[in-house]
Amino acid sequence: MAWEISITAEGWSEIREKLDDWNREDLIAAITDDKFDAVYEKAGMDHAKRAADAERKRINELPHDVLADRAFELVEQNGTCDNGGYGYWIDREGFHKVWLE
Repeated sequence: MAWEISITAEGWSEIREKLDDWNREDLIAAITDDKFDAVYEKAGMDHAKRAADAERKRINELPHDVLADRAFELVEQNGTCDNGGYGYWIDREGFHKVWLE
């Protein structure tokens, strides 16, 4: 079960700091999976795959801090966390999460 995010400013800072520790491949996977999920809802599998591939190409050469910023934006936009508020979803399906203690 998922909850809507409700945390302090310090919690948001901790999420952003945790994303700095993620490697590039994981950040890219989370961002492209969110793109896939968004397009899949509206246009189906074929369009979603193409959109995710295009997103991967577009962001592949971005610096690490820009990728972390984008992942953080997705956490804010999606606004979802696991029950208890420990796993904060980057993609809208919750496959990629930032875990706080």
